Amino acid sequence: MLLLNRRGFATFLMCRDCGCVPECPHCSTSLTYHERTHELKCHTCGRSWPQRAYPDPTCTCPNCGSRYLAAFGVGTQRVEDELRMLLGEGVDIVRMDADSTRGKGAHQRLLEQFDASECAVLVGTQMIAKGLDFPEVTLVGVINADTTLKMPDFRAAERTYALLEQVAGRAGRGERAGEVIVQTYWATHPAIQAVARHDRDLFLAAEEADRREGHYPPYTRLTNTLVWGKDAGKVKRACDDLAAAVRDRLRGADGWEILGPTECAKAKAKDNYRNHFLLKAPVDAAVGDLLGSCAREIGSRPGVSIAIDVDAYDLL
Repeated sequence: MLLLNRRGFATFLMCRDCGCVPECPHCSTSLTYHERTHELKCHTCGRSWPQRAYPDPTCTCPNCGSRYLAAFGVGTQRVEDELRMLLGEGVDIVRMDADSTRGKGAHQRLLEQFDASECAVLVGTQMIAKGLDFPEVTLVGVINADTTLKMPDFRAAERTYALLEQVAGRAGRGERAGEVIVQTYWATHPAIQAVARHDRDLFLAAEEADRREGHYPPYTRLTNTLVWGKDAGKVKRACDDLAAAVRDRLRGADGWEILGPTECAKAKAKDNYRNHFLLKAPVDAAVGDLLGSCAREIGSRPGVSIAIDVDAYDLL
């Protein structure tokens, strides 16, 4: 089994002449190249556009017209293609990701194909990491574990450790011992070392120290206040005003901290501009009451929505 938590053929296309990277006009994300269908897809809003990549002779850069629009990065489709070339026809390559399991019953069909094969490799995203019990699987590989380790989220290391532990457990569930190979540029990171040594305490000790020093949960309550709308200026002003109102209420209070306001990691999604700010508070603080009161204080803004996520789990 091979885990790569990134679907598609290539992470993005880039023109080698002008440096253009095609982006979704509705979201602030680069488009992922899918070679099977020769299209660029936005994995945020789901829209797609026909596009071919170099060395296809019909390939053209949307910015300068050059034909040197090359694929960069690796997705599950590309890993599947490479495996077919390396291993030949004697090995059954089964790919499981959001694209290959879209059809009704596809998930079950692919697992049955993998189980029935005499010699097979299952390539997939995080959906193959847990819940699967194949006693004959003796080797698990993780391609570029740093993909999740370097996400802009204080839980990135926690999620990476959990994912690696889960997928490592797919190997050696039968009579024969299993082996796990993790590809990483950061082999000394506690999350990687903890998995390699089967020592959860190694990760917990380092993670607890980092969170205590940075005042992150479980040592504080973390609230993400998200503001979004179609007008970027209105969204920014509303987020700035709400953050200012919270700061006025907290003036001189101990144990409180505001980060931001600023644009979200995904500054635009589905034609909505997104700003946010984070509020760190003591563990026993009534955060929701404070933020709700401040939101009522600045009043409703036409075309602007506000969501207050107390004890936020996902900051992206």
